[in-house]
Amino acid sequence: MAATFTHDHFVFSAWNFKLFCINAGARMKSITLKKLFLLHSWVGVVTAVLLFVVAFTGALAVLARPELKIWANQSLQQTQHIPNSEISTLVNTYHAQVPKEFGENIHVFMPTGHNFHLLALVFESHHGDENYQQEVLRAFEFDPASLALVNTYYGPSKQYYANRKTDAASYIGEFHADLHLGRPIGLILTGFLGLTLLVSTVTGLFIHRKLIKELFTFRWLKGFDVTISDGHKVMGIWGSIFNIVIGFSGAFLGLATVILLPAAAFVSFGGDQDKLIETFTAIPEPIISHVNQPTNITAILSDAQQRYPHAVILDATVMAHNDTNAQVYLRLLGGEAVASQLLHYNGQGEYITSMSSFGDIAGVSIKIIEILFPLHFGNFAGLFVKLLWVMLGLACALMPLSGMMMWLAKRTRGSTPTLSADAYARWNRFIIGSCGGLVLACCVLFPVQVLLNYAVAGVEHNAYFGPVFFYAWLVWLVIAAFWQNYKNYFRATLLLCALFLISVLPLNSVLGVNNVINANSTLVAFTDISFLIVGLAFLWGYLKTKPDAIALAEVKAA
Repeated sequence: MAATFTHDHFVFSAWNFKLFCINAGARMKSITLKKLFLLHSWVGVVTAVLLFVVAFTGALAVLARPELKIWANQSLQQTQHIPNSEISTLVNTYHAQVPKEFGENIHVFMPTGHNFHLLALVFESHHGDENYQQEVLRAFEFDPASLALVNTYYGPSKQYYANRKTDAASYIGEFHADLHLGRPIGLILTGFLGLTLLVSTVTGLFIHRKLIKELFTFRWLKGFDVTISDGHKVMGIWGSIFNIVIGFSGAFLGLATVILLPAAAFVSFGGDQDKLIETFTAIPEPIISHVNQPTNITAILSDAQQRYPHAVILDATVMAHNDTNAQVYLRLLGGEAVASQLLHYNGQGEYITSMSSFGDIAGVSIKIIEILFPLHFGNFAGLFVKLLWVMLGLACALMPLSGMMMWLAKRTRGSTPTLSADAYARWNRFIIGSCGGLVLACCVLFPVQVLLNYAVAGVEHNAYFGPVFFYAWLVWLVIAAFWQNYKNYFRATLLLCALFLISVLPLNSVLGVNNVINANSTLVAFTDISFLIVGLAFLWGYLKTKPDAIALAEVKAA
């Protein structure tokens, strides 16, 4: 007998099919979310410590140039205006004293604090000379106030630029860039960490779909685990745009010079990286006519200052000095440009064009690249944005740690724990020793900077920062293996950070040339007070973090 299908049968079948599709979609969605959650969790756990290291030092690097650099260098604390005519006279005087091959490329580095604290004239020969086969230079450095000759140098270019005087802030900033592992390894690693931050942020946004609700959910009185969980979500959602920008720009800055630039040179310039760099920097080698024509450096500097009165001239590059084909390039920071800006003049002082310091390549892509650099470090809209970047950077550093703490807590508690209490404690001590040790090492550098300014001269500073930083970090990490109670270990970390930061103001008041007492420099006074406030915040955290019952029992037993 043939089956008879009524209208009700069709309705029932359609409804069942609809339910099947809904359930299948829900299962697929559940599987996708589960995979995203696993990816989010494991990327965070594996890279948590390294990501904290890069993010925390990056937050400090935002203020490294020029604020903390000026604070660390007494010679930069009073702005020195050097007359343009004096700069021109110095260039002409020392150009006549160096061999002919050194006159083709002349760099004038202003004492801005971004790279140099002295006025530096660098005469460079890209083709070496009778004593060197590689790039070689002759440098003359002058006191910006008296213009007295302070230092001279003759030798390989790489050695000169590598041996510039550094300071605590610059040391931390350089550590952020390549973890002091050198290039390309360090840049590849930090670039990879930028990618992991990008992956973690995007997957986190997909996982936490109730964005509006979780934006304002922070239950800090509901217990430690709930506070950590809510804090992780709030920091991740509020800082998502920032984290995406920082992750993308960090990945680009870390990987571009190592991978992308050689690849671009191979594809577009037949493997000629020099041609690629020349195109991007827009500073080609001029054709020397050997016809004498004075280069009007005074007029060029004056014109740039009139065109961009709010910008700072970082340096000038003079190609083929005193030749009819001479070209001059000025690199500016600030003014109307988001990133650094390049002004091009001929030797007679005629303005030719203004361009990004990344070159004159047209298109949207180069504009995006131009914006990435200031966006990464927040140096595009004054101190307020920089401070905002610092706060967001610190939140970015805390995100992977809070995520790892949630991961550890989940595996320690519940009906089927996979981590013992001892293993949980060891993991916490490792996190405190590695991450808290880094914070402590950074805090140590600032009072050390004050002591070095008083007791050690010039470039000799450089020999101290590395040992102080890494030994402080290493010692505190090793102590983690012997400190049984991780909560007390954490409290000790807070206390030491507090003591080192609080010590900056009194040390600088006694030993420093400029301090809060004589108020010769507003920036120095403000920075010293800021160190004091942050130190007091660490002290407050120490006092608010009470020892647990085990710690109290240990104290009573002793």
